[in-house]
Amino acid sequence: MTRAIGTRYFQLRAFDAVARHGSFTQAAARLGLTQPAVTMQVRNLEAACRQSLLNRSPGGRGLSLTPAGEQLFELSRQLFAVEEQVEEFVATASRLGQGSLRLFGDSPRVAMRLVSTFHARYPGIDLSVAFGSQRSGWDALFDQRVDLAILGNTGPHARVHSTPLGAQAMLAVLPRDHPLAGRTQLALAELAGSRLVRREAGSNTQRLADEALAAAGVQLATAFEVGSREAVLEAVKLGLGIGFVLEQEIHRDERLVGIPVAELPACSTDAVVCLHSQRKRGAVQAFLAVAAELAAASDEGRPLPDALP
Repeated sequence: MTRAIGTRYFQLRAFDAVARHGSFTQAAARLGLTQPAVTMQVRNLEAACRQSLLNRSPGGRGLSLTPAGEQLFELSRQLFAVEEQVEEFVATASRLGQGSLRLFGDSPRVAMRLVSTFHARYPGIDLSVAFGSQRSGWDALFDQRVDLAILGNTGPHARVHSTPLGAQAMLAVLPRDHPLAGRTQLALAELAGSRLVRREAGSNTQRLADEALAAAGVQLATAFEVGSREAVLEAVKLGLGIGFVLEQEIHRDERLVGIPVAELPACSTDAVVCLHSQRKRGAVQAFLAVAAELAAASDEGRPLPDALP
């Protein structure tokens, strides 16, 4: 019986790694095993379950979970999340001297301010940070590809703990030579007739702008769609259209201006979110504490540590 449990553990461990990384090769590297060994463990588990757990694309170009695989992955994540918490506790018992965190941010400036402060305080914690749209961040969090996400307008969720950071206003970004560039505030109606450089679907910024434009009855022709705020700023610099960004997402540049939008003050509240199942991990708790500290400093008007210029 004990031997059977041990065998099943290693099978589940291999399956969980493959499901998390979407690759036998990456799973093998993560586990310190050969790819054939991981493949055999997963096949033996499928034989024990008497059904396929993974859909394998022809030529080994991709993997996806079958419905049964999704159910088992939910269970294996619970099992190994507890194991990871135990390992994290042991590793960080000496004042978080070591450990790791995987982070996601939908705004580099907001996320990197937190990362900079946390890293200065806990240099032994290995950090990896990915960036993308809000939708990508939620997907990464619920798929447990990241431990924490720094996102705008998260709202309540039964599976998620949230630590608010602060609110941001929306800016209309215009070329420096635009007729409205000298204004200190703009109403959306004043932008009628402009061509808009849009963000990709899933962008929190674009969703907020679209909702406000619809409420104001303003339609803007689309110049084209881009996949990042940096691309929006570059396009505006080149005179290809106007754009929208949140106030902490713009950098100083003589070729463009960011003007507050009257209808969208404090329209996006940033927060650090994690799954409740991960909240008790030492490194996660420490990161949330740093986030709460920076939020309190912002509310009190104190300078934020490690703020970007």
